[in-house]
Amino acid sequence: MPLSETPSRVRKPARAKRGPDILAALVAGASVDDIAKAEGLPPKRVEKLLRDELQRRWVAPARDYARLQIARLEAMSARLSTKAEKGDLPTIDRMLRILDRLDRYHGFSKLATATTDDHAGARERLIAKINAAAARQLGPPREEP
Repeated sequence: MPLSETPSRVRKPARAKRGPDILAALVAGASVDDIAKAEGLPPKRVEKLLRDELQRRWVAPARDYARLQIARLEAMSARLSTKAEKGDLPTIDRMLRILDRLDRYHGFSKLATATTDDHAGARERLIAKINAAAARQLGPPREEP
């Protein structure tokens, strides 16, 4: 290829190849504006690439956000774990907050629904205990003269 036919600028990677890198940068904590500057793209284009990448990976938009947040929290947790293991109290507090947030995203903070089998006869047992406690407080029945 003669020199006159060589492209004057280097081509940017294809969109499908840029999406994972942009998503990885966002998960690592970079802002959309920072990513746009690094990639040489307008912020709106970066947002579209992120939406396309998320849509390619996952199904529901609400799940997209939750999975993105989980990935961010796990990355933060990994960075803080060495300081927490050394006993740094503020870091331990931060780790506990991150773990609590991860529990919420995974649905562990919701109360488990009680089945009716677990509480069969519970009302009757509770009333019997209350009556027994009341009888002990009142003492034996008095005889009238």
